[in-house]
Amino acid sequence: MLNKNNTTTKLKIAITIDWYLPGTNSGGPVSSVSNLVAALPQFDFYILTRNTDYCSTEPYADIAANQWLKHGENVWVYYFSEDQITKGKMTQVIQEIQANVLYINGVYSRKFSQLPVDIGNKLGLKTIVAARGMLSPHALAVKPLKKLLFLSFMRWMNAYSHVHFHATSEEEAKDIRQVIGKNSVVSVISNVARTDIDQVKEIKKEQGSVKLLSIGRIAPEKGTIHGLQALKDIEGTVQLDLYGTCYNFEYWNQCEQLIKQLPANIQVRYNGVCPSEEVPAKLEAAHALLLPSEGENYGHAIVESFANARPVIISEHTPWKSLTNFQAGWDVDHNDLSKVIQALVSMNNEEYQNWSKGAHVFAQKRVFETQKDLLQGYNNMFISEL
Repeated sequence: MLNKNNTTTKLKIAITIDWYLPGTNSGGPVSSVSNLVAALPQFDFYILTRNTDYCSTEPYADIAANQWLKHGENVWVYYFSEDQITKGKMTQVIQEIQANVLYINGVYSRKFSQLPVDIGNKLGLKTIVAARGMLSPHALAVKPLKKLLFLSFMRWMNAYSHVHFHATSEEEAKDIRQVIGKNSVVSVISNVARTDIDQVKEIKKEQGSVKLLSIGRIAPEKGTIHGLQALKDIEGTVQLDLYGTCYNFEYWNQCEQLIKQLPANIQVRYNGVCPSEEVPAKLEAAHALLLPSEGENYGHAIVESFANARPVIISEHTPWKSLTNFQAGWDVDHNDLSKVIQALVSMNNEEYQNWSKGAHVFAQKRVFETQKDLLQGYNNMFISEL
């Protein structure tokens, strides 16, 4: 990009997101943004976020609020304290950095999605909204009346007329056009995968036993109960380690009741939240990832499982399809979870190693070899029409 003196300057991209590193409780969007900014050094990124993590009111320790902090060669983060998250203050902060592009993560957040849409319009910025799966049918089914009223109001106000949407799959692009309008401008570019995976570590497997791992919120949309119900009739030894934020206590009580009813050969442990940097180590200690969610527009834990040579047991509602054809895992209906888990328990080590290799090859072929094209897609999305 040339400035008025015909010298090259980096494009400045302001990013709004409710929660960011060092927070990890909110899951996928944090990984999506942190992986993206690390992969695009040709741009300068300015991230506007809260100074607390998801489901927490405690400010991050040793992080100064309400000022820009450098997070890398091309990344700065502004951690707003709650009393400073106003339209006026956010506008001022975005103006001060002379941003060229505004990249909004999410749809429903009043302070980090809705206000920025209006700010982008008023400042005349190219504004991109990453829907992050929030316009999918399963997402709209949660608090449907509230979301319907909000989206109807936004359409009535023509609030998205200047907005360019970002979808991570063709299915999500279809959802966006169906909800926002068939003429919506949508770029379809998958998320950027984490690339700092060390050498894969092999794990042995004994026939008749398996170690499973679940990383994600303990919530209806993640299908935790479906996974637990599938374990009750399994023959053999199963150890399931659950990691993730637990904010729906009524749902967790239902999970606990199911856990108490499981037979002695099934052991389930809840271990709290897993920091993102510890995910590879947790995957190394397991044979497979269990994530029967109601829907994923990407699924960073799924991709990291592939990359660490661990097959996955997931629902049909993700972008990762026909996994058994590649021996990378199983994408199945919830009713088939028990059958798949039993097949995995019954595998001997030689059989399992074929599936482990299949998951790793799948990551290389379907994820990492496409990264270059993905990054070009992001580059084009950010610089177009400027």
